[in-house]
Amino acid sequence: MQVGTEKQSVRCGKKQTLLKTLLFTVAAALVSAGRPAGAQHEAELAHYRRLITRRPNDVKAHIDYQNLLLKMDRRSQLLKEYRTRLESNPRDARNLYLYARVHADTEEALPYLKRAVAADANFFLARIDLGRAYYHKGDYDYAISQYKAALKIRSSSAFAYNLLGLAYYHKGYINQALAEYRRAIRFNKKYSDAYLNLGLTYFYTGKVDDAIETYQKALKLKNNRSDHHYIYRNLGMAYALKGQVDRAEAAYRKALEFVPDYVDAHTSLGNLAFNRKDFGAAVEAYEKAVAGHPEDGVLRLRLGLAYFNRENYKNGIRHLRKAIAIDSTQTDAYYYLGLAYLNDGQNGLARKALKTYVLKEKRTSKNATVFEVKALIESLKRF
Repeated sequence: MQVGTEKQSVRCGKKQTLLKTLLFTVAAALVSAGRPAGAQHEAELAHYRRLITRRPNDVKAHIDYQNLLLKMDRRSQLLKEYRTRLESNPRDARNLYLYARVHADTEEALPYLKRAVAADANFFLARIDLGRAYYHKGDYDYAISQYKAALKIRSSSAFAYNLLGLAYYHKGYINQALAEYRRAIRFNKKYSDAYLNLGLTYFYTGKVDDAIETYQKALKLKNNRSDHHYIYRNLGMAYALKGQVDRAEAAYRKALEFVPDYVDAHTSLGNLAFNRKDFGAAVEAYEKAVAGHPEDGVLRLRLGLAYFNRENYKNGIRHLRKAIAIDSTQTDAYYYLGLAYLNDGQNGLARKALKTYVLKEKRTSKNATVFEVKALIESLKRF
């Protein structure tokens, strides 16, 4: 569990949720450009080791040092170092907190976060990360209580208000979530995370115009543009919902200008192309998306369907089979796989896939389709 600083960013999927991702505080470059990454990291580590030796109680310096080692995949080293530090003073809130944050597992970190808060009730970061730990467990009430406690310590923390908004959102308190995101923006008018979450909440509550306005404001922020691909993707989703397809496509392509391999933007472009029956463009977009997420069963299904509609049955079969291998609960994949086999002249495999579809299909809305498939299976027995 890497805790301390967090970026609440949003990726929009078919069933998009407000997702939680971590943002590590990246150490400033301390060596000249062109030095190998390994040498640069070692130079930065040496800097932070000197810093925490001189200022052993500087939590920020420790966090930066930890984040750099985590980036270098040296968690075991951190666990050993900070376990030793904790053993030297097991009641110190800082030691407890710093040991907690290097654990990959929330359950392992929780006892130390609780002890850190018990040792120092006014430890802001420990309160925040204890709230986040319970948020990830789905205990939104406890998370909310910790975020509120943190805000009593730092009443103007936009970061804490944004986290509080997320917890309220997932608890189902939409109006309260909106209020907390607005408070976050009031305290930090350049806080793009709050704009993203505010926009998404508008989007999912049917206030699409408000979502568009929020994203447009976020794009005007004079800060770093590291979130612009998310914002443009979300803006495209809002335009698409309004039926403004050209604007949606332009927004998705703008997102790709910032992050060319942004899977969600490629997926959205594929969806637009598929819906307008431009299956060649759909294949091109989905192929780029699958390159980034090769084990995404839904993406494989969409790509297989795009190939199927292009009458490229062999590639359709390949991706539909992969979709099933990744997620065998995708009932529709068996149906289209059967049809692809049939169109490719592989009647035996077609019959097998269609039989599996009939066995798996439990949706009453598909009763007519199941009846037709059963008739098709019977007809295939004659071949």
